[in-house]
Amino acid sequence: MQAEDYNIANEFVMREPYFEEVIDEMDVDEDPATTFGKLILLADDSTVPQQISVNDELEQESGSELENDAENSDINLSLHQTTGYKAYGPDNIRMFLQLMQEEGHSVAKHAKTCFIPRSTAYEILKQWNESDGTVIPIGCLKKPSKIGGAKRANNCKITAQQTEFLAELVDKNPCITIDMAREELCSSFEGFSISQSGLRKHMVEKIRLSLKDSHVYTMERDAKRTLDLRFNVITAWKAAGVDFQTNCVFMDEAGFNAHQIRSKAWSVKGTPAIVSVPTQKGVNLSIIGCISPFGTINFSKVEPLKPADVAKIEKEFPLPASKKRKAKSDDTKKEKPKKGTTAYHVVTFVRNVMDVLDRHNKHGFYIVMDNCRIHHSHYVVDAIESRGYKPLFMPPYSPFLNPIEECWSKIKKHIKRNPLSTLDTLTPRIKAACETITTEDCNGWIRHSETYWDKCLNKESKLV
Repeated sequence: MQAEDYNIANEFVMREPYFEEVIDEMDVDEDPATTFGKLILLADDSTVPQQISVNDELEQESGSELENDAENSDINLSLHQTTGYKAYGPDNIRMFLQLMQEEGHSVAKHAKTCFIPRSTAYEILKQWNESDGTVIPIGCLKKPSKIGGAKRANNCKITAQQTEFLAELVDKNPCITIDMAREELCSSFEGFSISQSGLRKHMVEKIRLSLKDSHVYTMERDAKRTLDLRFNVITAWKAAGVDFQTNCVFMDEAGFNAHQIRSKAWSVKGTPAIVSVPTQKGVNLSIIGCISPFGTINFSKVEPLKPADVAKIEKEFPLPASKKRKAKSDDTKKEKPKKGTTAYHVVTFVRNVMDVLDRHNKHGFYIVMDNCRIHHSHYVVDAIESRGYKPLFMPPYSPFLNPIEECWSKIKKHIKRNPLSTLDTLTPRIKAACETITTEDCNGWIRHSETYWDKCLNKESKLV
């Protein structure tokens, strides 16, 4: 069967808007780790020393007077034949100061002669001058830097125990800040100190944590009752021969409005990312959709009911005897039509879905729906069973078991790419987004939902 046969998104059923908020699933960050290979040490400078006498150096640079002084001091500099940085010691410092006194050339020239970094040479000379020339500097001592008027903390090496403490801290409070984590760590381990940047680097590189967009996750989703219900439902599905890829279609509703934009936007550094949207958010639009392993079946817009529709609905869907209203009187006010998606809207849509399935010889399929109250209405159940189809309800707090949830995510991403302008309307954008759904998309979402079956049987938590 061709997917195009089911792409009838232009057949819209006009019903009332649905104002349920749908939480978009965020993109999962991918690990950009790259292996750069292992650096090979080409030469070990500790095993190739070379003694260079200062006398030979001074004959070329300084003259006889400096040569005699060097002989009396009997200084031999141990230098390594390596390129780049060369270690220097007290002998190098003493020779540098001697050259500065005797020759008076530039600091850079004498620093190069004595194999001392130029910036370090300036610092050594400064220390020498501040000490009135009576104390030989021991080297370039790093001064403690200050941040906000306070001294920077000396980073201590984080132990395995402290790393485990940090991991547990993040598990308990994923929204914890670096500053809060640092305070907890330093207060729990006496004498330990670390900077915020050092702690952040350890959390990212060693514990492999990353800061992402947070997702709202209700505690009821991991309650024992919910885990038991998932186990029982999946067990019953397997016993009944339910197969998402061969005998099921998936139905759900989603809400849209004119202010739906991407959660991230570009802007110049130091300026806020501002996105212009219509002044009024407008009334939420509700779309009912249905997908299958063979492609999309239908997407329909729900529009508000009119007062004239109330009598028609009461005739087609009469209330039970226990809920019948009293006889009308002059004082009785006319009942207003209910807002939102009602059982009447669901029945009308599901009849259209079953008509499409009948035309393509897919009789007797399971119609998978979430645990919404209106889906359990006896009007909806009777309408499905009277045509030879079977309703299939998911356990509560388990949207990951319905593949159409990912379908809504793709549709909303398509709409959010470009904010609505004054010349644009929402309904055509929704229709165009629905037409981008392919059979390959549907099959991928269905296979992904099936991967949660074993997790539900194992009663795993934190399923998203």
